[in-house]
Amino acid sequence: MRKIIVLGAALLTLAACQSAQSLSEGERLNWRCANDKAFSLRFAAGAAEVYAGGETHRLPQMGEGAYSNGTVIYTEAGGGASLTGVHDGPYENCQRRRGDWWLRLW
Repeated sequence: MRKIIVLGAALLTLAACQSAQSLSEGERLNWRCANDKAFSLRFAAGAAEVYAGGETHRLPQMGEGAYSNGTVIYTEAGGGASLTGVHDGPYENCQRRRGDWWLRLW
């Protein structure tokens, strides 16, 4: 009986950790791109805040999977992303880093 209680407590703890990993507003997402480039972003109040090339850009949502401030453009489609108009860019053929999505497979 004690083993069942311990196992149940462990499973509940794991479930709590998993629910904290689901995407929510403000959670940072990390992208790894071609040519060994990387950037991160978070979504907040109908915009994306992008961190790339040592700069931060707030990009209002322009459409499904598209964010832009007129100069910097972030697009996401089919599990990939691109970022143009930033220092040290463009960031192309980007994929989410493992740390962002592997727990979602559970």
